[in-house]
Amino acid sequence: MHGRQINLVEWLKVMVGTRRAEEVVDPNLEAVRPTTRALKRALLVALRCVDPDPDKRPEMSQVVRMLEADDYPFHEDRKNRKSRSASMDSNM
Repeated sequence: MHGRQINLVEWLKVMVGTRRAEEVVDPNLEAVRPTTRALKRALLVALRCVDPDPDKRPEMSQVVRMLEADDYPFHEDRKNRKSRSASMDSNM
């Protein structure tokens, strides 16, 4: 790839547009791979965040709500950790 630059946003758009979204996930994450639905949601949110028109980009609070609205990877894990932590505290 010497002399040839790749625009990450354009690459991501191509990957999503050609239904190759699964290929953007780091292969080192195999043990904790997100669901296909969660991955697509995260990628669509990411694409909204880099919209060429700044007025169309969501605010961070909107991004958080969009990601938490569904089965975003690790969302359930955070809830479980909090409830486990709370139950551990009440047992002490």
